[in-house]
Amino acid sequence: MRSTKDFLLGFITGVAAGLLTAPKSGRETRQYIKDEADKRTKDLQDQWQKGVDQVKTQVDTVKSQVNDWSGKVQDQFRDQQNKSQFNDKVEDVADRAHEGVDSAKQSIKVN
Repeated sequence: MRSTKDFLLGFITGVAAGLLTAPKSGRETRQYIKDEADKRTKDLQDQWQKGVDQVKTQVDTVKSQVNDWSGKVQDQFRDQQNKSQFNDKVEDVADRAHEGVDSAKQSIKVN
């Protein structure tokens, strides 16, 4: 990390020294520096926007996947609830049937 920082500092210093000692007038040099700075700023803004767009795309993809997964989990939960309700009703009918059979047996024994 330190070597990268040193390299960039040396590079910038070298470019600045080269520009300042170039055979151009001060006005031309200042305009050149301004133009280059504007160009680099625009490039950085474009790169930043591309990065933001990529992040937004990824967030949208993740949201979509989470919504799909959530829907599937909700469907499974509803299916389980429906199965549980069905089983409860079947057990209730079976209990009533047993009560009916027991009642019928009692009626037959008494008579």
